Amino acid sequence: MKLAKFIRTSSFKLSALYLGLFLCSFLAIGASVYFLTIHSLESQLKNSVETEAKRLEAEYAVGGMDELLEEIAEDEHAALDSYGVMGQQGDFLAGSLKHFQAKAGWQKLAVGSGPLFYVFVIALPNQHWLAVGHSGEAIQKTGTAVIEAFLSGILLVLVLGVGGGFYLSHAFLRKIQAITLATEAIISGDLQHRLPVADNRDELDHLAVLLNQMLDKIGALLDNVQQVSNDIAHDLRTPISRLQFRLEDALKKPLTASQYQEHIASARAETETILATFSALLRIAQIETGTRRSGFKPVNLSKIVLSVSDALTPVAEEQGKTIHAGITPDLTLAGDKELLTQLVFNLLDNAIVHTPADTRIDINLHLSGHQLMLEVADNGPGIAAAYRPKVLQRFYRLEQSRTAPGNGLGLSIAAAIVELHDGKLELLDNSPGLKLVLVFTPYNRH
Repeated sequence: MKLAKFIRTSSFKLSALYLGLFLCSFLAIGASVYFLTIHSLESQLKNSVETEAKRLEAEYAVGGMDELLEEIAEDEHAALDSYGVMGQQGDFLAGSLKHFQAKAGWQKLAVGSGPLFYVFVIALPNQHWLAVGHSGEAIQKTGTAVIEAFLSGILLVLVLGVGGGFYLSHAFLRKIQAITLATEAIISGDLQHRLPVADNRDELDHLAVLLNQMLDKIGALLDNVQQVSNDIAHDLRTPISRLQFRLEDALKKPLTASQYQEHIASARAETETILATFSALLRIAQIETGTRRSGFKPVNLSKIVLSVSDALTPVAEEQGKTIHAGITPDLTLAGDKELLTQLVFNLLDNAIVHTPADTRIDINLHLSGHQLMLEVADNGPGIAAAYRPKVLQRFYRLEQSRTAPGNGLGLSIAAAIVELHDGKLELLDNSPGLKLVLVFTPYNRH
């Protein structure tokens, strides 16, 4: 892969930025260590030299110049310090340390090409001067060692930083290339292909997981659209064919006015069935888009269940069936009141339409822990476990329900409404009969 492509990657730029910041910090630390080390060593050296100078000054105060000169002669052979005594005329009376100025305090002297000497000068009586000095060679070597150590560290940092930048860029580009290839495969029509996800997931892997979930959702929607198209073609073909046959029959035969009215009424009924089916499909599509979610408000689900059960009780009684409601009052849910009303209606209506006479239908609404549960159960024929997921699909109808009115979309609409409200719908065995359990998160006023 070309060097320019590496350098243009975000990972390499980020690595270079952090490398620059680290180098600046490293240099600042190095400068601080250097100056602190030099200052500490100079302080120790000056304390030692100053102590020696004060000792010799005390010797001079006790024994005079002769005692001082004798002490310097003895110490200069054994001590590491250098000494010097200057007379009134600027002449040097003793010691190897010369060329210092007749000025009290600290001085730095350069002796040839060697290291600097740190010299402490004391004014003695009779315009004499005492100087004690020590070589700064150790300080200079220590400073040089610190500088060399940090220069080596900078070189190591540069090597590791640049190498790490190239490694990160290569890994980043390799992952991006894998995602690009997968995306191109999906664009070319392989909708089953998915973006690669590594075991040690980073930000790109988490993004790939979300995109894969989106692709799964899109794939499911496309399959659903295809299935709906097939179902529409299959389930609407019969009423449309009947409508066409009746209209052609009315055109071919001479009919009386009453017979024409009978054919028109029959055609109108078939048309209403077709329109009702399309209306239900459009409603499911509207629910699944989630556009109604923006208008969610706190809804008293207890009142909805009570009003729907009261409204359908007479309908059930006409068919010899009974509805028994067990409703905990004032249970609220964040949602769409119209859709929740249709949900409860569809569930109860489904139980009424698809059960025989003398069926008992129970509808219960209560709290279970931190969840709101709605249950609709009957003691009818029930649904076999293999068919329960299928009855939630569009247009699917069991054999025993073929003669019952409807278009097979009631439970599909209910499932879409439940999903819109982030709920869960389960079909269970009521032993005997069917039990539908809906679980929601109740509305929290706080």
